[in-house]
Amino acid sequence: NIDAHLDASLVSIDGSVGNFSTTISANGSETTVEHGAVIVAIGAEEGTPTEYLFGEDPRVVTQLQFEQILEAGDEIGSRVVMIQCVGSRDDERPYCSRVCCSQAVKNALRFKGEDPSRSVTIIYRDIRTYGKREDLYTRAREMGIRFVRYDPESKPEVAIVDGALTVGVDDPVLGQRLNLGADTLVLAPPVIPPSSAEELAQMLKVPLNVDRFFLEAHMKLRPIDFATDGVFLCGMAHSPKLVEESVSQAM
Repeated sequence: NIDAHLDASLVSIDGSVGNFSTTISANGSETTVEHGAVIVAIGAEEGTPTEYLFGEDPRVVTQLQFEQILEAGDEIGSRVVMIQCVGSRDDERPYCSRVCCSQAVKNALRFKGEDPSRSVTIIYRDIRTYGKREDLYTRAREMGIRFVRYDPESKPEVAIVDGALTVGVDDPVLGQRLNLGADTLVLAPPVIPPSSAEELAQMLKVPLNVDRFFLEAHMKLRPIDFATDGVFLCGMAHSPKLVEESVSQAM
């Protein structure tokens, strides 16, 4: 049987492998659960962009927000520009979030698939639609979705000109500056650890890595174990990864 405690928070975790005791707070009351092991699978969060007019202009959204707009059927115009690696693969967050390229291409395919006359441009550093997701990239190019590569030393610039969003980027292939009009600008922020990670790590007495994701006991020999016996790791709590990678790790 599986008992799910919704809208609950951890108060404490005590004990050792085979004999853990966890206190859970929910709806104003506390419950103690006895269990033999702990699996840390708290996921991750979408970071909040701090550039490209995000938070200043409602036409600038994240990929997750764009998905919600598509699902709701809200009006977003016919011209979409996407910028990848916003706040990631830099000095502050040097890691790749892995899911962003696939998410951008998938959303672009859906947006343009609903109306082929729509315009989509994806401004990227490297397209990392690895595995079977390479087929999505191929389909996107066949549908006329444009891909423009940018150098991190010459990042895109976003401005409002006569009330319209304009994205400027240097195209290394054409060797010229492109100025793209956009009805909606979609940003791909980094996948970041949840705010609760540090507190949980202290409760379990397990380490976090330099990026604040949970750190396994050994990358090759114990990739889903912690040094603490009876505590295991799975999914994006460990590092950014696709759903099937999380499932494979769980198995």
